[in-house]
Amino acid sequence: MASDAPNPLCHLPHFVTGEYTRNKTFLNDEEYGRALDCFVKGCADLLLTDDRGMMLMGKRKVHPQPDWWVLGGRMKAGDTVEEAAGRNCLRETGIDIAPDRWSFVCCQTMLWQFRKQAPEGNGTADFGVIMTAQITAEERSTMNMCSEEYDEFGWFVPEDLIKPDADLKLHPVLFRGVKELVAKKTKDALHAAVLKNAPDAEVAALVRKLYR
Repeated sequence: MASDAPNPLCHLPHFVTGEYTRNKTFLNDEEYGRALDCFVKGCADLLLTDDRGMMLMGKRKVHPQPDWWVLGGRMKAGDTVEEAAGRNCLRETGIDIAPDRWSFVCCQTMLWQFRKQAPEGNGTADFGVIMTAQITAEERSTMNMCSEEYDEFGWFVPEDLIKPDADLKLHPVLFRGVKELVAKKTKDALHAAVLKNAPDAEVAALVRKLYR
């Protein structure tokens, strides 16, 4: 494996076939609601961390998840997931994070009984990708959080959120995202061990750690 090869455990490939041209098609609320009835929506969601080892979450006030949740939102046609994550981050925090600072955490499919758009009871089907980036203390101090869909924001120790006795009970998707974010350190260490041709015992110990 080449020394600059991406970590296959923390990488979501993006393939472009031919010459794709972005369009500027706009859907009004009624058209967008009908689209949600028919199609699976792609989302680029965010778990930002900082130099203190803390992780940012927002408490939403709108469906589909009016509770603690990731930041983020939908992708647009033509986006890479890193571009979509950066755009969503800028909208919701005021921080402009370049695509090469984002790392893949995990992805999952989701079905929701309710949604923000009318008719709310029609629900929504999503394919969500969770990305992460570490921000600096300076960036943290200049954050301008969006209040349109959130009641509050909070910084948390991710390892504490996935303990069996954690006070805050997370939605299963959010719990999985936090758990995979914590595991990312081990995945990165495993990738580095393979690249440096570390002893099999070291590699095996890291693999076993991922399955705990």
